[in-house]
Amino acid sequence: MKKADKQEMELRAGFATDLLAQGQSSTVVTTRVIEEYELNRRRARRITAKTIDLIVKDFEEINLERLQMVAKLLVNLEQGMQKGLINNQSSVVAACAKQIISLAGLSADSLHNNRRRKV
Repeated sequence: MKKADKQEMELRAGFATDLLAQGQSSTVVTTRVIEEYELNRRRARRITAKTIDLIVKDFEEINLERLQMVAKLLVNLEQGMQKGLINNQSSVVAACAKQIISLAGLSADSLHNNRRRKV
């Protein structure tokens, strides 16, 4: 396999970035990069890791506040729940709901819900 030129490397990174921006996990992104560009797993992991680093750097540069990020995550999770409902994927709905509950501090063991109940 010949070494990729700069344009090919940017194309691969762009592909991985798009997948991550769509909410795909790093494992899924790595697998998709392997399939799309016929790379070995080690190389695909490097591409995914570099892409994640670029996204983190972008967030640092725009100085995204924690509340803004939580709001963005909540919107993405709600969209995931909607897609799960449409596609009859109850495990996706449950996973998204669990994360929403955790982000919003609504879980039973949350610091916000540790009120003593009268017996």
